[in-house]
Amino acid sequence: MISKIKYPEKYIHKGNFVFNSGQTSTFKYEVEEMLTDPFYLEYLLKNIHLSNHYIGIASGGALMAIVVHVRNPSSKLSIIKKQEGLFGEKPSGKWVLIDDVVTTGGSLRRAIELIGSVPEKIIVAVDRREVKEKIFELEVISLFEP
Repeated sequence: MISKIKYPEKYIHKGNFVFNSGQTSTFKYEVEEMLTDPFYLEYLLKNIHLSNHYIGIASGGALMAIVVHVRNPSSKLSIIKKQEGLFGEKPSGKWVLIDDVVTTGGSLRRAIELIGSVPEKIIVAVDRREVKEKIFELEVISLFEP
């Protein structure tokens, strides 16, 4: 069980933002920036469990996947770029899908459809969806409270 902490205020930027989903917001979670802070980087490492294969959605989710892969070098690593598709191999066994911030769940669904199999877990830094519905029958595990 993850003991969630509140997302650090200093990594929440204010402004007018349009996300990949088309949704707009007056604030944005800057996960890539947060990963430069050793405290939060260690927190992520402690809370993303070991797996055979990590697949990260670019760009923040890809950085998170790279970090846990370096901690677990016997694992495999693949990256999904939203426009270009999968870089690396498709998983043949258990795998974990990682993204930075989920707003609607669309990127997670597209990633799973691209891979063609359902991950063991879906892990995100922040789940900002209003309705926390399952994706392919899986709970989305958020590491931080918004």
